Amino acid sequence: MKKVLGSALFAAVASLLAAPGFAQPAYDLLLVGGMVFDGSGNPAIRADVGIRGDEVVAVGRLAGQEGHEAARTIDVSGLHVSPGWVDLHSHADRSLVGDDMEERKALNLVAQGITTVVMGADGRNPIWPIRDEIAAYESQGVGLNVVPVVGHSTVRLQVMGDDHERPATDEEVARMAELVREGMEDGAWGLGAGPEYRPARFSETEEIIALAHVVADYDGFYYSHQRSQSPMPRWQVPSIVDGPTLTGTDGMAETIRIGRETGIRVVGTHIKAKGPSSWGHSAKDVQAINLARAQGVQVFLDQYPFETFGGGPVGVIPVWGFAPPGTDRSGGLDDPKWRRTPGLLSLANLEANLADEAIRAELMMDLEQQIDLFGGADRLIVVLFPEDPSLIGKTVATVAADSGRSVAETLIDFARTGNDELLHGVLIRPIAGDRFDVEMYMAQDYTATSTDAGIALEATPGRHPRFWGSYTRKIAHYTRDRGLITLPFMVRSSTSLPAAIVGMTDRGCLRVGCKADVVAFDYDRVEDNATIMDPDGPVVGMPWVLVNGQVAIEDGRSIGALAGVVIKRGG
Repeated sequence: MKKVLGSALFAAVASLLAAPGFAQPAYDLLLVGGMVFDGSGNPAIRADVGIRGDEVVAVGRLAGQEGHEAARTIDVSGLHVSPGWVDLHSHADRSLVGDDMEERKALNLVAQGITTVVMGADGRNPIWPIRDEIAAYESQGVGLNVVPVVGHSTVRLQVMGDDHERPATDEEVARMAELVREGMEDGAWGLGAGPEYRPARFSETEEIIALAHVVADYDGFYYSHQRSQSPMPRWQVPSIVDGPTLTGTDGMAETIRIGRETGIRVVGTHIKAKGPSSWGHSAKDVQAINLARAQGVQVFLDQYPFETFGGGPVGVIPVWGFAPPGTDRSGGLDDPKWRRTPGLLSLANLEANLADEAIRAELMMDLEQQIDLFGGADRLIVVLFPEDPSLIGKTVATVAADSGRSVAETLIDFARTGNDELLHGVLIRPIAGDRFDVEMYMAQDYTATSTDAGIALEATPGRHPRFWGSYTRKIAHYTRDRGLITLPFMVRSSTSLPAAIVGMTDRGCLRVGCKADVVAFDYDRVEDNATIMDPDGPVVGMPWVLVNGQVAIEDGRSIGALAGVVIKRGG
């Protein structure tokens, strides 16, 4: 009897809830009145966006229509509504696998409108194997979506260990290929590489091609910090060059070759032309890419929209100058001994090297090359010099002129008189790029947007403004103020293009069936407040960001939501 009454009561309640007055709303969230981009490059249309759970379920004139009620309605009138940005080159991974919950919220990235980040940048994974990396992201939640990628350097170290300063044997390459396949089976989307860095710079192109063939079996992609983006790789200086050097042309040629021989999508990542000796090189890259694409090779680029490069500030004097005279420097500026050998580097050693006429000549030659690589003395900006704060914001060229000394002497004086805790005595932010190249790369319809940034919590002098301002700068400076690209072009380069390069079909788009990653921004008010002197300048004009249908930024304020998911290939 009790069972019958219980069932009858349940049926009555269910009937009551199904009545018109108790009907469930059609949407969990309804964005009304905005100008909506679908991400494809089409112009915006005025429309409402209906979201249920983590999915877009309706786009059109919905507000006020019968059957289109919502649990929550957000008025985005006067704003542009877009798919959330897909960052094709991110270094957020090490923070997102950690225990700091503030870092896991990824505020500096989400505040810009980034809702998805692609990992494996420069060929590195924070954890191996991929399944353990995925588990680390999922263990405590993440503030945005994560796309796992196998790192070439990671699998190279797994197979070769410390004995990696040589080409791999056929057997070793085969073992690497097994690990790449394992990573793809775990849910990775492709292969990331950094053949300008250790240990990948000791690899042969054939090694990478063999691993890319594995990725091809899964319709994956390859993206590379190329072997060189300047007249010589970043680890070299003239005094250690033995024979021909690799140039930016060679770096792009290798990326194209990998795409040609494997048939997969390939990306020259965070593309740039470094230093006056390379300025104008973008025209060569574009010519080579256009020719390759006309021949059917799927070549793409990604770029962060700045003329300054490098995540942190630099010291310009080559590191070997601080080592004892006679120290072997053939291993390059990236030789681990420079940072792993306690007491190896000192100001006293620099003085001894300068006192030796032959060593001094080589050091000055290398220093001049580094000055050029970083943009020239008039583009080296002092961002930290505790001994004389009045120099902060000045260029090295200005400081040198004011003191009546040469640029090289000025940099050496910084080391002699600067902070004892800073090897070079000073921190410098270089502006190594030229506007021509930044704009040439950006204007190509195969160039996606990226940050090359990680997660930033505390203000740090000299940190790159890309950590807080990549997407706001691309909108405010290059789209609205300079008119280099149109707003639909900017949106596509930041949404559907990077998603398509990865191979995702339900991200980077804003239409029925797409995941509800959404950014609503005020086109007239967006500003790139992150600058060289204020790299943590606040985001303005990006009031709403949704990650998987959950509000992450509300009226410009962080909710602190951990609404991201790991997007696994085939998952």
